[in-house]
Parts: sequence; structure tokens; C-alpha cells
Amino acid sequence: MAISARRVILPQWQWRCVSSSTSSSQHRLPHRLHRPNPPRKHTAPTSQPETLLSLWRRSWMPLTGAALAAGFLGFYIVGTVAASLRQPCQLPNTACRTAIPTGRPSALTGENVETFDRELDWPEWWMGISRLRRRIGALAAGDVLEVAVGTGRNLTFYQWKPASPARKNRPRGITSFTGLDISADMLVLAQKRLDLLHTPATQFQSPTRSSSAQNRLRLITANVQEPLPPPPVTSVPVPGSTKPCAKYDTIIQTFGLCSVADPVRALENLAAAVKPGSGRIILLEHGRGWLGLVNGLLDRFAPGHYSKYGCWWNRDIEGLIHEAIRSTPQLELVKLHRPNIWQLGTIVWAELRVALPPEKS
Repeated sequence: MAISARRVILPQWQWRCVSSSTSSSQHRLPHRLHRPNPPRKHTAPTSQPETLLSLWRRSWMPLTGAALAAGFLGFYIVGTVAASLRQPCQLPNTACRTAIPTGRPSALTGENVETFDRELDWPEWWMGISRLRRRIGALAAGDVLEVAVGTGRNLTFYQWKPASPARKNRPRGITSFTGLDISADMLVLAQKRLDLLHTPATQFQSPTRSSSAQNRLRLITANVQEPLPPPPVTSVPVPGSTKPCAKYDTIIQTFGLCSVADPVRALENLAAAVKPGSGRIILLEHGRGWLGLVNGLLDRFAPGHYSKYGCWWNRDIEGLIHEAIRSTPQLELVKLHRPNIWQLGTIVWAELRVALPPEKS
């Protein structure tokens, strides 16, 4: 029996459901495992032209260091040349190049001394020397000896307070002061400075040029390469002894090693005059620096500088100090550094002491 096909007519809403389910089943994809996306490859950013600002941010430190080094070098070169050419001088000959300094240059006599002293005010300020002199003055205590006192440029920086045993934890002040120089003309100006100082100088006797033991404040014409005068009879006796110690608590010398014939011998004399153990020798000197170019300039202008000022400013100060230490028993180096970086190592600060002798068994 044949079966006839009939067309089934469905409502419109049922027909939509059947067609949607059929289409969804036909297009449904089989189930797939989730796979992580591969990492994205790093792509280099597009290059942009470098600007001055970006260049500065990347290299400001080396650029700044190079600029400062060039500035310091130029600053020092200009100062060195200006100091050498301030006054015309004769061309140095062989005798000048090998001359032995005496500390008494012919150009620094009489009225020239005051002119020379005034000309140092501005250079010492911008070179930082005045600040270093102030530091040295604060370290002076007890019986003080200043060698190569010259025109007395350190005198205004000393703490002119009498020693007080009750103030043990503070600077003791100055018990006595002895200024020594080989140039009598320079001591005339140093004496004027002492007279003008507004300090408790009335507590000292009037300063004179003689080495009278009764004067606690005195200026003496003497040579540092010869035995040095002892301090006045105001020194505190050595423990266990009734005699005063004939040595100094503080010995100061600023820019003196360039003007003596035998610097090592001068340092040996300073060591013989300082109190062993507690005493200090403080040196502020000018000599060879860190850079060969700077040392070459010093060598180039050294004869002209010596012919005017009697000072060889190109000496190896550190080498001279170590030579004196090797030749002097118990002499020790406490501190050595080169302040004022813009001077490129030509300024040397050194502190020395003489150790106590070993106890005899």
C-alpha cells in the first residue's frame, strides 16, 4: 500500500525554532582544546632623531666632569701665567736656574714688601689660601712657633686666647707665640700687623724682635736651617720634672719650603723643636701637582718666579717630606692631602709629629 506524502504545515513560530536549531547544528564546530596564544615578538620602536635634550640626559655626568676639569685647568693656567707675568723680569739664565734660595729676594725689600703683600690679597682669596690659613690658625695652641712668618698673613687667624687648664675639652688657646723669618724687612710689616690686631695682646708683653725669654709674643730674625730658639719661659713643665719643656706645642710653616736652600734640613730642625708625642708640625706648601701639563708650566715659569720672589714653586713637597722622615728618627707623617681641587694638586697640607722615644729597659 502506498503511503502518500503530506505536507505538514506548522505555525510560523514553530518553523522558526526548527530552522534555527537545524542551522546551529550544522554550523556547530567540534570541541577544541584551549591553547595559549604565543608570545608576541618584540618589535623595535621606530627610531627617532636624537635631540640635544636626550643627549644631555644620557651623558650629562661625563660632560659635566669634562667641563669642570677643563675649567680648573684653564683657571690654573691663567693664574700661573698671570702670576709670572705680573711684572717684567729678565730672562732667566743658567745661574738663575740653579740658584739657591736665601729667603731674602732683592725685589722684596723696603716699600716693595707692602706692595707684594697687597698683591697677594686677591689671588689668595680666589685660590682658597685664605680659608686654609684660617684653618691653620684654629689649630695653633700652646707654645706656638711660626717659621717663615713673612709679613704675618696668618696672624689675623690665630685664636689669641690665653691657655686655660680648666678647659680641657676645648682649644687651649695660645700660651706664647714666636714668629721667625730671615727677612727683617718682612718682619717690619708683621710687627705692624701685631700692633693693629684687636686681640687680648695686653696679656702678653710688648712684642720685640729680640729673643728675650721674658717676651711671650715675639718676632725674631733667624734662619730656619740653623738651631731654632726655644719658647719663652712660660712653657708647662714636663710631667715629673720641675724644668719647663724647651719645645713647642705647635709649629706652623706656610709656603716656606720653596724659599730655603735645604728643605730637608729645615724639616729636621722643625722636628727637633717640637714636643715629642703631643706636638704637631703643620705645613701648607706649594709644589708639583697631579698633572704633567701643570708641572710643565711650573717648570717653564719657575726661573722667572724665583727671580722675583726667591721661591722655587715647582719642588716636590711630598717627596721632600718623606725624605725628611727617613732621615729623622721618630718623625712621623700624621696627615697629608691636597686641598682645593681646582689647584690641581699643587697645594699640599701636611701634619707631622715626633713619636715618643721607646722606653729604655
